[in-house]
Amino acid sequence: MERIRITSKGSARKSIIAIITLLIVFFGAIKLVNLDVQEFIKRLANVPEVVARMMVIDVSVIPDALLASLTSLSLAFLTLVVAVVVAVLLSFLAAKNITPNTYLANFIKGFFAVIRSVPSLVWGLMVIASLGFGYTSGFIALLLSAVGYLVKLFTGSIEEVGIDIVEAMRSTGASWLNIVFHGLLPLCITAFFGWITVRFEGNVAESIGLGIIGVGGIGLLLTKAIATYDYAQTTTILIVICLVMLVLEFSMTKLKTMVKHG
Repeated sequence: MERIRITSKGSARKSIIAIITLLIVFFGAIKLVNLDVQEFIKRLANVPEVVARMMVIDVSVIPDALLASLTSLSLAFLTLVVAVVVAVLLSFLAAKNITPNTYLANFIKGFFAVIRSVPSLVWGLMVIASLGFGYTSGFIALLLSAVGYLVKLFTGSIEEVGIDIVEAMRSTGASWLNIVFHGLLPLCITAFFGWITVRFEGNVAESIGLGIIGVGGIGLLLTKAIATYDYAQTTTILIVICLVMLVLEFSMTKLKTMVKHG
């Protein structure tokens, strides 16, 4: 019986080499970070005790937790609105199929690549060192992170449209603004909205994280509960955070579906 090859020649050898390489990298990473597996297994014995302590809730903290959650959501939303406006403008300047200047496009992409490489918590610490604790510091830190994220995604969506529609509108004498608002933006708006909803969820998560370093909101409330070893309050606040994120997830999914299908 004639055998029919369903894989290319040498594919098995390449797979073996890839697996061996991944194993070498994996065990090299374990060695590099000095991961003590034995100590980890030993400390697993403490998990039942900690879990047992957290199996209680403190209903008295729920009003404060809900108010703090609303504060974190407000900070995330306010930052998102400003970030979207800034990112849309910069993205059309950075997209290679519509940018008025290639050097400007490369500068914008490079600048925000650097911005994205720094976590929002680090931006928060640097801003707090300059402006002090408070929501203003959180707003600036979140704004830098959100703009960097959205510029990358918006630019990619614009470039996926291609150059054909841009050249067609230019041939009719359309200005740069006409091409942007009447040609590209209507084609990208659905993709933009999808990225905006994803970023809003990220903003909320990051605003909670920034609360840990003193910005405010429910993250700060959680930090105080952890610092005082108040397991009941910690559990209650975590439940509130999980419920808020679940409601947000379902809401954003519903909004994306409504926008996509009209």
